[in-house]
Amino acid sequence: MARLSTLLFVMLAIIVFISVSGNNVTYSVTFLACVPGSTCPQGNPSNFNATFALNGTISPNLTLNVGDRLEFDLAVNVSIHPLTICQNSTVPSFCQGVTNISQLGNSITLAGTNISVTFTTAGIYYYGCHNHPGMGATINVVQTATSTSSSVTNSSSTSTGGSGDGHKLSASLLFIAIIPLLTIIFI
Repeated sequence: MARLSTLLFVMLAIIVFISVSGNNVTYSVTFLACVPGSTCPQGNPSNFNATFALNGTISPNLTLNVGDRLEFDLAVNVSIHPLTICQNSTVPSFCQGVTNISQLGNSITLAGTNISVTFTTAGIYYYGCHNHPGMGATINVVQTATSTSSSVTNSSSTSTGGSGDGHKLSASLLFIAIIPLLTIIFI
């Protein structure tokens, strides 16, 4: 009977983990030249005519699901353009001058560092330069059928690498884990 209750506990833990896990979305961030009034984001200062690029794309707007973990790996030094993820910003400010309350994690400026946020509440968020308007874009986080949390978690650290891909556990992985457990219990 103890084996059965242990199995049920393990199965429940796996199901809960799968239902609340989200994608891990990683972008390599560079700082690329852009053309004011054309490829630069709205509000980008013309005296800089450069902005953040995610995996080579200049300032894309992002759409993520609740539960997804977004990570920016900074590939270049941007000493006067601290990359920030925030909430409660205005367009085209994209995190310019946000307070610590609205800033999600520490801003990053050195190559090889990263910033990450796990979004657990639907809404509009932003990424961009803490010092200058227009250097960034929006992050639209949408509610999915399986997400029900109500906060944001974040972290900043030295990067250990990443491919830029997302992942999510599948139901087949659940069955692969359950079959050996059932075999152990009933044999």
